Amino acid sequence: MSVPTALIRPVPDSFHRALVREGSPALSVSTARAEHDRYLRHLEDGGYSIETVPTDEAEPDCVFIEDTAIVIGSVAVITRPGAPTRRGETGPVARVLGAHFPLVEVVDPGTIDGGDVFSTSEVVYVGRSSRTNEDGIDQLRSVTSQHGLSLVVVDVHHGLHLKSAVLPIDSETVVVTRDAVDEKALDGLRILYEADVERNRFSALPLGDGAILVTASAPVTSEAVSALGHEVIPIDVSQIQAADGGLTCMSILI
Repeated sequence: MSVPTALIRPVPDSFHRALVREGSPALSVSTARAEHDRYLRHLEDGGYSIETVPTDEAEPDCVFIEDTAIVIGSVAVITRPGAPTRRGETGPVARVLGAHFPLVEVVDPGTIDGGDVFSTSEVVYVGRSSRTNEDGIDQLRSVTSQHGLSLVVVDVHHGLHLKSAVLPIDSETVVVTRDAVDEKALDGLRILYEADVERNRFSALPLGDGAILVTASAPVTSEAVSALGHEVIPIDVSQIQAADGGLTCMSILI
């Protein structure tokens, strides 16, 4: 893919049945779609070409495409999601990615969600969470080692995924929710803490043009990111967040 590409899946009508860890919020499909449309426009403005995987009404969470695949170097790793009800999401994504990359599939008993993985130029960080287990991490390690990358495991104490609590904003800086992960594993990265009054509300997605998309629900933390010299672009994704989603969840950036 010579042009930076964002792989996405539209919000299905069944989104109101998306998995939610705590409580049972009344999710609005129409509002989530409006938020998703704005998100796509920001991706396009940030320099990405949009490639769409068809939505699937049988998969309420399929808009959260990030969890289904991880691009490592020249290959795409097709995940085995930790939630059994989400494992049907991977096939359509694999068919699209297979046109661009050799594929490696995580197999039973391994589980891993893409939301538990982020990379720097030399290190792949993987969250050991309720959705990603040791066997899944070991299978990913075999891929990273073939590409000359180190793999660092980060224990997730609170939150669904690693990127629920650790958001990369540039090659050396992450925004971290206090007491949510084993911060010793992040040694070497600059840590900026999410404001306590905005706990679990901040999410961020660095775009291809250098700007950073941030959640409008966390203005104090976003201002701290801006103070580091970054252009920040707030976006309201309240319904996406109500379904335990964030800004990285809705795309696979290639």
